[in-house]
This record gives sequence, C-alpha cells and structure tokens, in this order.
Amino acid sequence: MSKIKKWSIWIIVVAIIIGGVFWYMKSKKPVTTYTTAEATKGKLAQTVSVTGDLVAQDEITLNFEIGGRVSKVFVKESDKVAAGDKVATLTDATLQKQVDQAKAGLDQAIANSGANNDVLREAEVAKNNAEDTLEQTKKLNDETVSSAEQTVENAQKAYDDTLDFYNSSVSKQNKITLTNAENALASAQQALKTAKEQTDLSEISADNALTSAKARVKTAESDYARNARSAQVAGAQATCDMAMLNLAKAALVSPVNGIITEINNKPGEVLGTGVIKESFSRVMSLDMIVQSKVPESDIVKVKLGQHANVTFDALTPEDIFDAEIIEIDPASTNIQGVVYYNIKLKLNTIDMRVKPGMSLNIDISTAEKDDVVSIPSRAIKTEGNKKYVEVLNADGITVKKVYIETGLEGDDGMVEVKTGLKGGEKVVTFVTTK
Repeated sequence: MSKIKKWSIWIIVVAIIIGGVFWYMKSKKPVTTYTTAEATKGKLAQTVSVTGDLVAQDEITLNFEIGGRVSKVFVKESDKVAAGDKVATLTDATLQKQVDQAKAGLDQAIANSGANNDVLREAEVAKNNAEDTLEQTKKLNDETVSSAEQTVENAQKAYDDTLDFYNSSVSKQNKITLTNAENALASAQQALKTAKEQTDLSEISADNALTSAKARVKTAESDYARNARSAQVAGAQATCDMAMLNLAKAALVSPVNGIITEINNKPGEVLGTGVIKESFSRVMSLDMIVQSKVPESDIVKVKLGQHANVTFDALTPEDIFDAEIIEIDPASTNIQGVVYYNIKLKLNTIDMRVKPGMSLNIDISTAEKDDVVSIPSRAIKTEGNKKYVEVLNADGITVKKVYIETGLEGDDGMVEVKTGLKGGEKVVTFVTTK
C-alpha cells in the first residue's frame, strides 16, 4: 500500500470521528439544574450587630422627645436620681385635649359597630389590671408621702432639740451641729415636696393608663373585624393610642441611676424653637454603660428603648447580658470614610466578673414578626418595579414565575413575603445549565 493511500485512509478515519463527535454534541440537549430553598413560615427577626466597650461613670444627655413649655423641674444639679425618676415635665394641656378629642373620635367610630365578646373579655382583664395598678399606685404613694412626712417630723424634732441645746450652751461646735440640723430639716422638707409632686404625676400616669384600657374595652365591643367600618375604628384607636403616647412624652425621666450634672432650662421656657439649648439635662450614670458605634446603613433601624443581647470577649458565649438603648447621638462620626453614630446602652444585668474597659459584642433586636413567610433574598428577582421569584413545579423540571410583595428584611439574608407565597414552595436560588 502506497504512502499516499495510507494517508488518505487516516484522513477519512479522523473526519468520521470528528463528525461523530459533532453530531453527538449537537443532538444532546442541555440539562438545567435548579438549586432551591423552601419558603418557610415562622418568626423573622431583624438584628443589628456591632461591637462596643463597657464604661462606668458615663454622662447621659436627656432631652424631651417633643416640644412644649416647661411646666416643672423636679431636680437640681448634684441631686441623685433613680432609673425612672421624673426630671421635668412639659405643660400638657394641649396634649390632654388631643387625648380627649381622640377618645371622642373613637367613641363615634365604635358607636356604629357591634360587639365582639371574645376580644372584649381580654380587654376587660386589661382594664381590671389597670384599675388594680391605679389602686396600688395610690397606696404606694400614700406610703411614700407618709414616710417623707415622718422624716420631716424626725428632722424637726432633731432640730428643736439641737436648738435647745445650742441655746443652753453656745459654742462654735454646737453652732456647726445646729447648722447641720437646719440643713437636714430643709432637705427633708424639700424631699417631702418632691415626693408629693412625684406621687401626683404617677397617679395621673396610672389614671391615663386606665383611661386607655377603658378605651380598648370600647374598641373590643365593636366587631370591626367583620364590619364595613373596621378601618374607621382601627384608625380611631391608633389616633387615640398616639395621643396617649404623646401625652406620656410630656414627662422626662432618667433612664439610669445617677447624679444630675446639668439643668439647662427653667419652668416657663419653650422647647422646640430656635432658642432651644443643646440638652435639657445631663446625668452622670452610676450604672455600667455600653458605648458603641452604629454604621449609617443600620442607624435608621435603631431606636431608644430597644433591647440588645450583650456578650463579652472575656466570658463565654453562653453568658448573655440584657441591655437597653438609652441614648443615640444625632451627630455623626467619620472613621476611614465610613459614617458612624454613637449610641449608649444601659447594662441591666449585674455581674461581678464584668469590668469597665471590657470589649463586647452587641446584638440589637430592631424588629421581629411572627407567623410570616420568608425566603432568601438571593431568590428575589426584579422586573421593572415588580419583584418575583421562580417556583419549582412538582415535576422538578419546570418553573413558574410568581410576583411577590416583600416586607421586613431579617437576619441571615431572609426577607418577609407579604403576598404571592403561602409557605412550603421551593423557590429557585441558583440555576446551572450543562
């Protein structure tokens, strides 16, 4: 066989192999594989996680959340206060009228509705509890005032005895003792006055809580869940609740145990105008305070009063401490091109192992919803202004497009689905084609 003939045979064989491979690849259909995640139903939490340090003897800025005219100031510089003590109040006549108007609007909305006995029983229990609280508050106030009066009586007797002794034996040392007795009597009288004012305010607060509970009973008497005027009733209730909340904001309370270091306003001054000072008051905390910085992407989620779980680097992860946000600095701080906002939290749990200066981790619970459908954010796609997901059909091969409405963005990349999914569907998170 000649060399040319051999080469011809080899060329034909190679051409056949190449043609066969090309035909096989062309006739083979692509295989698509879907990676899915199940749409789950349950609790969805949103948490802001930051780091911080523990400090002691830190100063807290106190400000009213609303504007108005200062009515009373209950403390002065150097006074000791306990967490929850009133520092000052605003004139609440306008706020009280807003509450009265909101209650009238609620009564009008309820007037056209029926009765819902199931909800009514729960509302009546809350009302009864509010009545008990008011009664207990009055009883406790009576005891507080009585104790303060007894202290004044004892101080007066001590002063009278000291004065008699001084008159019978005048000396420099006895003069100092008499002065101390005079100061003790003045302090006791001032404490009695403050106690009476504080008890009056606490009774007003308890009475307002009872009023709110009674309003909820009236709301429960309406079957607004099945009534055409349900939106009107719910809206009126929300307005009433907001009015009550604003009325409560007319009192400025200390969030910590501490010592008043500044009082910058007096009764009669108006807050919320161009003449407002930087802070109403400042208090030097005697509690353990946590300082932290929150990035601007998360600061909108953080609010006063929110609670957080705190763990210390020096302790075990199982040692979890409760803390509450008590201050959010409105001024920003720029660190290496990133904007942060300083916040302070009060450590509610006391443990002898924790020391000032310790580093810690903070998980702030900013939002939480129960019984909601949630999916991974990576499963969500957009089409113009609409959002949708691809749901794997029962055959495991084909998918269908489902438009959805999202809500809360929770932890671990999970997102609430308000409409479109019921839970249990397999949503596509990744697609591969071979």
